[in-house]
Amino acid sequence: MAKRTVTIQDVARYAGVSRTTVSDALNGTGRVSESTREAVTRAAEELRYRPNTAAKSLRTSTTGTIGIHLPEAMTRIDYYLQIIFGALEAAAAADVDVTLITSRRLGSNARPRVDGVIVIDPLSDDEIAQKLLDLDVPIVTLEQSPGQRSDGVVTADHEGALTELLEHLGDLNVRAPALLASPAVTDWGGRIQQRYREWCAERGLSALITERPFGSSPAAYAEALRDLFALRPDIDAVVCGPEGSALVALDVLENLHKRVGRDVLVAALVDNTSLVYTDPPITAIDLAPRAAGASCVEVLIDLVRGRRPRGGADVPLPIRVEYRASTAGRATSHR
Repeated sequence: MAKRTVTIQDVARYAGVSRTTVSDALNGTGRVSESTREAVTRAAEELRYRPNTAAKSLRTSTTGTIGIHLPEAMTRIDYYLQIIFGALEAAAAADVDVTLITSRRLGSNARPRVDGVIVIDPLSDDEIAQKLLDLDVPIVTLEQSPGQRSDGVVTADHEGALTELLEHLGDLNVRAPALLASPAVTDWGGRIQQRYREWCAERGLSALITERPFGSSPAAYAEALRDLFALRPDIDAVVCGPEGSALVALDVLENLHKRVGRDVLVAALVDNTSLVYTDPPITAIDLAPRAAGASCVEVLIDLVRGRRPRGGADVPLPIRVEYRASTAGRATSHR
């Protein structure tokens, strides 16, 4: 005989509350005390209750699905993939489905069937991102959207982390730091370039910047670095923005017969596991990509379920500098 499916009425009877209370407690809606919410959750777990998502969608006019948009240029970059993994883990924990929204999926004027959308690092020239930001569903962005306000923003203090890193280089008597930059078409890219220029101006140093598009090849980064050193052979530190470019810097500096960590200090603005195992290991800023993805999902679910006001959900993302031997210099004053 087939086992009977546990219903919401069974949970209500088991917990000694009404069906409405069970629904509110499990969906995070309504006015339910914490003790009642815990009792209902415990009852649902003990009975192994599984919500009927199809029926729930009909009742609430929601799809139970959120969308995530990542521009194609960023799909080959590990940092962004880690964000997606973090988002998927958080969505699974909240029993929410995720659909990836691509340019082909939104090529026409078709509206994606989702309850809300996450836009990762919106590009100022990304037409798809702009279309999504105009939708009448809750929108969360990782970092600010250029020129347009979303309902919720997860953002990190990139200026603070970069300043800490540059001050560390300054303490090691760096006088000609160069920045291999990501383009300023994202909030992150623009803020990094601006803070670097400000810091150089504050110390009376020349700002040495070369920029390459997102998703550029290692050969493009190598060419950019060689051009910088041809222009300024006295460069004594290289700060690498694009993920993977710090690894390229090691090869370029070796070919130039410069010792990394002594003749030229090297740091990355995007940490990666591989940077721990290079020779020498590379100082980098840990942008906490998995935590970023999870935080975006949590904020969006709160907006969809009415637990946060739209337009007022700004959430800070903690990041930190991981100091390693590539910025040891002739001193050992790691912070």
